[in-house]
Amino acid sequence: MKKLMDFVMPIKLIAGGILFGIIGFYMVVGSLYAHFTEAEFEYSIPFAFIVQGAVLAVAVALLWVILFGDTVIKKWRFFKRALVFNALLVALVAICFVTSIVLPLGWAHLWLVGTVVICLGISIMSGLNEIYCRRTGQRYNEMLRIFKEKSD
Repeated sequence: MKKLMDFVMPIKLIAGGILFGIIGFYMVVGSLYAHFTEAEFEYSIPFAFIVQGAVLAVAVALLWVILFGDTVIKKWRFFKRALVFNALLVALVAICFVTSIVLPLGWAHLWLVGTVVICLGISIMSGLNEIYCRRTGQRYNEMLRIFKEKSD
């Protein structure tokens, strides 16, 4: 049971953050879009968008935990994990885009903008994490080399 909770809790935490980000960004973009185009914006979100956002958030969180956690994949380098994650993320956003086109709802383009921006943010964060890990590793290796030279 502990292993199951250790796997499920990060998914719940990450999915909640992603869904909150998508909904919050949708509201901000909707307000700005309505202000600049002088269109009327209702501060309610269609149920179909909530369901789509929740499914996308859980899928992204599951991918994140599987690819970046050490419970399932243990020996992949971070760069390989990030490439697979970003490829699968593009596929998820494409599916999200296709299902939003099929749904005859107003303001769907704002929902797509919110979803794409959050997914881009996740991709950028994973890329920055890769850069940070490489630089930290290089510094560690350099310090280890200096230590070995001094101890010899």
